[in-house]
Amino acid sequence: MKQAAGMTLVEVLIAVLVLAIGLLGIAGLQSAALSNNLIAYQYTLASSLAQAMTERMRANREGMQRGAYAIAADATPPAAPVNCAVSACSPVEQAQWDIAAIYAQLSAAADTTNIPSGPRAVLPGSRLSIDCDGGSCAPDSLRIVTVYWDAGRRRPARIDCEVLHCIRLGYLP
Repeated sequence: MKQAAGMTLVEVLIAVLVLAIGLLGIAGLQSAALSNNLIAYQYTLASSLAQAMTERMRANREGMQRGAYAIAADATPPAAPVNCAVSACSPVEQAQWDIAAIYAQLSAAADTTNIPSGPRAVLPGSRLSIDCDGGSCAPDSLRIVTVYWDAGRRRPARIDCEVLHCIRLGYLP
């Protein structure tokens, strides 16, 4: 009779152990779901910013054909010489303003002079590049808009899609 009474305590301890392992598993799944949700949100923001840049290029075809929208990923975030939201701008000035406006949403280091207030630095460690497919730009070349960001906040030495998250969007005039 004494052996049967001790078995109940062992059964309760085993049940508590199984329950604890199950709860830890659920907590791990919740953590992974939150992390993946953040990455999906960042991809959505990057896609939206790349699309906004291509729409600005489409609206300023002359500036795009002059090559005013070219920017390297490792370039210093540009400044807008004129606020084109309230002043008349040349196609080149409009391109500079467009790049600065998008960059203001990407980087905390961006110069926001002449840029209307709005969301700032929505992606961690983000960069923008606009270049032509194949390297050389003709007026009607395919333009590749790439938004890079450092989701893991590792601060890698190089800027490319192998070490950072990125999204690319092509625009053919």
